Amino acid sequence: MTAGRPVHYDRRFGSVYPLFQLLGYALVPLHGQALTSLHTLTAVFVSLYITFEVLVIAYSLIKPETIFFLSDATGSFADAIQFEIPLAVPLVSFLLSLGKRSLQRRIALLMDRIDKLLEATESVPGGLERFNHRLAGDILTCMLVYNVIPAVSELFIISRIFANIVWYRNWALKIWFFALIRLGDSFFLLHVQYLQNRYRFLNSELEQTVPRQEREVSPATIHRRLVQLKEIQNLLKELTGDVNDRFGWQLFGVITMLFICTTIDGYWMYASLYHDGNLYKVESFLCGISPVLMFFVLFNKCQRCLDEAELTFYHLHSVLNRTLPLKTIQLIESFSKQLHNEKINFSAANFFDLRLSALTTIFASITTYLVIYINFIPKTDTFDDYNKEHNLVNT
Repeated sequence: MTAGRPVHYDRRFGSVYPLFQLLGYALVPLHGQALTSLHTLTAVFVSLYITFEVLVIAYSLIKPETIFFLSDATGSFADAIQFEIPLAVPLVSFLLSLGKRSLQRRIALLMDRIDKLLEATESVPGGLERFNHRLAGDILTCMLVYNVIPAVSELFIISRIFANIVWYRNWALKIWFFALIRLGDSFFLLHVQYLQNRYRFLNSELEQTVPRQEREVSPATIHRRLVQLKEIQNLLKELTGDVNDRFGWQLFGVITMLFICTTIDGYWMYASLYHDGNLYKVESFLCGISPVLMFFVLFNKCQRCLDEAELTFYHLHSVLNRTLPLKTIQLIESFSKQLHNEKINFSAANFFDLRLSALTTIFASITTYLVIYINFIPKTDTFDDYNKEHNLVNT
């Protein structure tokens, strides 16, 4: 076993965790993994995609006419932003994972500690194993939705624009980095789903603590279990804070990229409806699928985890259905005040929260900037440069 981690619950994530290790997002070894082989494989994969990334950035700066439509300054600037930012985000994500290795190790230890306590507290034998099985399935489903659907959409776009060599080359180069970005987000979502799953487990154990007609629970057992479950809840809250610290700036970069890309894609949708000359109307609308889906999945998964955590408050008060000793009532009151005053939250480096209400504000801002962007576009703008096969500007 790895030193410092006497207990392992590696089956909780299913078979996807090694993928994040190879990409350099998780440098904490699993049970039975040799550090040398892990670091070697990670170094190979990371070196390959970082080298490719640097080469693509250099190529786009040296020969911008091969990737961007240089018909006017505004359009060229929009094309450059929409191309360069997705290239920079995976590099930033890797540097953050490298700089926060100790925090990732702390997160892994906290997960082990939480699972050890849950396994010791579970009222039904095998409960943790069942929740692990459900967690692995949820993670795999989320990864398929978050990664496969956008990738299929992007490949479909590429398959239809091969006649437009500039746009085709642009998409063919950046699609790989969109895939890396989504995998980095998937690693964050893995932690969110773990927290949601463990809060669901915690709530289930609170339900089992409630005395019922078919199940009698002694006051002493209720008090003991509440003490244990409160300790687990404190660890879950601590883990949420560490997850925010680990992924905050990564999320800020991703959401900023999605904001910009969605705004620019929104303009192409508008222009496709406003101008008759666009030969790629379908493709213009398909460009908006990936960022919108990524926005929704990120914020929706965080919201569902927060909703599950808030249910703990209501499950706790259901324990008061019978007469309890004064010390148990005081424990419940203390636990209740803590849940009410110290709610968990996910944020992007404390700039904004990741919940569905914040997503509404973001899309309102996108609409505002889209209106401003449209007003600055020349009214004589046409799709001539985007329809032709080569980016040749007449002088």
